[in-house]
Amino acid sequence: MKSTQPRQSVRPLIPLADYQRIFRVIHSVLDSVDANIPAAAFFFSVTAAQILKKFYKLNAYPVAGAAFYLISPDHSAALSFGTLDGDQVDSNSEAFHCWVQADGYVLDFMAPVYQELLAAAGHTLNVPRLMFQKPLTSMAASPSALHVPGDFRLEPNLALTRDLLQQFMGKPALNNLSQVCVDWYQKPPKPLGTDLSLHGEAGEEGKIRLSTLQLNGAW
Repeated sequence: MKSTQPRQSVRPLIPLADYQRIFRVIHSVLDSVDANIPAAAFFFSVTAAQILKKFYKLNAYPVAGAAFYLISPDHSAALSFGTLDGDQVDSNSEAFHCWVQADGYVLDFMAPVYQELLAAAGHTLNVPRLMFQKPLTSMAASPSALHVPGDFRLEPNLALTRDLLQQFMGKPALNNLSQVCVDWYQKPPKPLGTDLSLHGEAGEEGKIRLSTLQLNGAW
């Protein structure tokens, strides 16, 4: 599949190199504890929002809800999270996605592993590893109005977001892992170590290897 660039030339909030590094740091930390990456969207969003606040001074926050992304040029494949009954879109604790909103933009730090998300749902499709960072004003009017790869529709669920955030904050292990990501991160071009020591609750020491996953452009 060919990479498709956004139709409008809009300067992103953060460069591709920064987006890729944020993704790599979070992905690497989760992988070090054998986390279920396809189920980690809220961790990605909470942690990425913290990094965007600390290092980029952006008003970033995680959002949960229904999400629809067109990922195939022949309109045959839309990645969907949530429920869709006719024109009625909804989301719940069993069917949802998470992303980051900041200063009028949406950033989905799970975009580089869309292929893995599909595989976890039992679908085999070769999806390019691309950055997803777009102005909210470019969002499609409905899930049925997705025409070009990279088109998207989001339906925030504020009650679900609040519940998930409360659950997250109530789990010290998740908060500790998130803080590891924030502490490890450095803005490019500052160097970032290729590995990090992680101490477990029992005092054991492990090594986190920085992911080498390469992004090839943007949706």
